[in-house]
Amino acid sequence: MVPGCLLAMLAGVLTACGSGAPRAADTTTRVTYIPATGGSMSIGIDAAPTGCNPNTATGDTPAEHLVLGAVLPSAFAVDNLGAASYDPALIVQAELQSTNPQTVVYTINPKAVWSDGVPITSADFIYAWQHQRAVPTGTTGDADVASTAGYDDITSMTPSNKGRTITVVFSTAFGDWQSLFNDLLPAHILDRVGWSPTCTTVDPRIDLSGGPYEIASVKKTTITLVKNPEWWGQAPKLDRIVIKVATGPEQLAHWLYMGVVDVSAPTYFDQAFLESVDAMPYVKTAVGISETFLQLEFSTLGPLTGDLLVRDGVAYAIDRQDLTDRVVGWADKDIAPATSHLYSQNQPAYPTTPAPIPINATTTTTSTTQPTITGVTAQGFPVGSDPDQSDRDLVAAGYVRDASGAWVDASGHQLTLRMVVDAGDGWAEQTGGLIADQLERAGMAVTITEEPNATAAGTDLAAGRAELAVIPMHGSPYSSRTSAWYTPLLTLAGTTGAQDWSGYASLKVDDLFDEAASELDPVTAQPLYDQIDQQLWADMVALPLFAEPSALAWSDYTTGVATDPYSPGLFATVVSWARLVGEPTTFKGTPTFPSS
Repeated sequence: MVPGCLLAMLAGVLTACGSGAPRAADTTTRVTYIPATGGSMSIGIDAAPTGCNPNTATGDTPAEHLVLGAVLPSAFAVDNLGAASYDPALIVQAELQSTNPQTVVYTINPKAVWSDGVPITSADFIYAWQHQRAVPTGTTGDADVASTAGYDDITSMTPSNKGRTITVVFSTAFGDWQSLFNDLLPAHILDRVGWSPTCTTVDPRIDLSGGPYEIASVKKTTITLVKNPEWWGQAPKLDRIVIKVATGPEQLAHWLYMGVVDVSAPTYFDQAFLESVDAMPYVKTAVGISETFLQLEFSTLGPLTGDLLVRDGVAYAIDRQDLTDRVVGWADKDIAPATSHLYSQNQPAYPTTPAPIPINATTTTTSTTQPTITGVTAQGFPVGSDPDQSDRDLVAAGYVRDASGAWVDASGHQLTLRMVVDAGDGWAEQTGGLIADQLERAGMAVTITEEPNATAAGTDLAAGRAELAVIPMHGSPYSSRTSAWYTPLLTLAGTTGAQDWSGYASLKVDDLFDEAASELDPVTAQPLYDQIDQQLWADMVALPLFAEPSALAWSDYTTGVATDPYSPGLFATVVSWARLVGEPTTFKGTPTFPSS
């Protein structure tokens, strides 16, 4: 890092120092540190974008959303508490004018333009709706859609006021309408290159800016953003932001120490990273609980785990408290075994106690019937293992222990489970091996395969190539988005945002999701989502494990950097990012920091 003595920089007034003995107090030069205008900052991340349209399945990744958070405009933004509000830079008014039918009127800021000077108008909103409202057909790249949720409920979009106003009418009420029209791309560009152009990273020719920064250059491991000269909103302080892609937490820590980056933002980190950055002078760290949680998903259609008794037998054999302590407990002692299939521990809707589980569900149901939670005596699912209950379930499923203690079927074959792990997520990769160890100690055999990302791992589960999958679930402040995980409402898994990798289908859960999504009052909708979660526990579609921790480390020589789990994420405060420079207390004005 840059040498100096800024240990208490945030206090604002410091004592200057140099080599040799400290100066006498009466000769001390008092220095005030203030945000500079100009200059650049570098950010280190550990994953690169995979596409140029974040509204496609291939481009819908945390890295892409992070990079484009300072570039693409969104109708609404979500703060770190999960509250949504429209972005006045893009929308000067978003009004719910009617509930029957639901009608929302958007008024676009008349100053809003793309970085090529073309106005942002209703055409950009309508283009986004047209390409996300239904399951595409044919052989075009348009079949690559991140989600149709909400867009498929819109029946018409009518422009007026020279394209600066759009009246949106819904055929079915959609409570999470604020989730729509985010990460907009320019229609006049996509009309030419297609909704899902062939690209493996962000592209300045396609990702035109409607935000404070635009993409200046893209290299294999470096993306450079510069001020958008057409930006009409609050002027950002920095001239340039350089995003560097590291190989992992070790390189991120090394870069921060050497001053190669000013901010390190890993998606996965280990104890060595945290110890390293904590020990660095002039570096601040923030560790917390992320919006992502880890889950063990079951194939509900396979010949083995298609039986609820087997799923329960596996789940009760797993010690989630031990997994939590060993994998993430060192990072944040407040992380506890998960109590929800829908929310991460840091989300406001997260239940503080485990969902009720029918104590007789495993003894009164078969693989062809689903238990109901209504009127059944319930208990919380244990955070540790319950070997006795696991044994009862597996015996009821037709398995017996052989002389070695292994569970075998009537033919003497050991119960062997294939597990696929998202190796692109460090927490999942570490947890998969520990789960296998626990199940093997309980008498089951486990084979592990790895896939590079959650979609590939989920596809293996959906295709019958695995019975278990360890996959991260990215929580959303919009509860309706979770329907993609547990219902076939968005068609087959892997298309249009559908992530029902388990093959789970429940008319009751489908109806509850439909009802909850159509509630315009979130207070009325929440009990419906709670009922969904309770039924998911009863059916043991998946075993929620724990929330993943988050970490951010940044130099004392910067200001404005803050954590934010939701879009636009890290760049939510980017216009206030700046380097800190010293000035004598008598200095008047704002110094200009060099551009390089």
